[in-house]
Amino acid sequence: MVATVFQQRKRIRLLWLVSPLVIFLMVFSRSGWPRGSILADLLSLAGLVLILACIAGRCWASLYVGGRKNQELVTAGPYARMRNPLYFFSTLGLAGIGLMFGSLSLSLLLFGLSYAVFTYVAAKEEATLEVFFGAEYRDYRDAVPQFLPRLSEIPAGMRDETVEFRPSTLRRTAIDASYFLLAIPAVNIIDRLQESETIQPLFVIY
Repeated sequence: MVATVFQQRKRIRLLWLVSPLVIFLMVFSRSGWPRGSILADLLSLAGLVLILACIAGRCWASLYVGGRKNQELVTAGPYARMRNPLYFFSTLGLAGIGLMFGSLSLSLLLFGLSYAVFTYVAAKEEATLEVFFGAEYRDYRDAVPQFLPRLSEIPAGMRDETVEFRPSTLRRTAIDASYFLLAIPAVNIIDRLQESETIQPLFVIY
């Protein structure tokens, strides 16, 4: 059976349905934490850490799965700790964007929405993977968590060995993931527009 190649952009269409609400919250709200306060700075720093973890994690996952998804069952590297590392690290990046805006509630909203969407989409994909790989995939599914990473010791058969990867795939993944860094200038632009009263915040979020 020839595997149908999953289209990444089609997988996250549900996220685009809620993006107008998220953008509205970012533009027309302000953080309840005073600018320059220790807590505001800590939230921003934590957001940056999550965004960098997202970029690094997505690149790590692409080293193992790039060019092989739906052709062979990848179970090593990040895939030995969770079945959907690309989705997990993307969720971290979205939560980081909320923190960059100085809002715990926005971060939790983005995390919750992305977790719900990616979990739903992953379940649909896994039904197809079970058809492709049969008992091999069922054994893998039973041994490895779907989304949140396993912290216990990795079974010997899933430990890292020699990894071959396509530089073009890694480069494309790094470029795609780096879009999360756009949250940094976006925060500064929105702050300046609000300070100049070009944009009037409608409500305060914490």
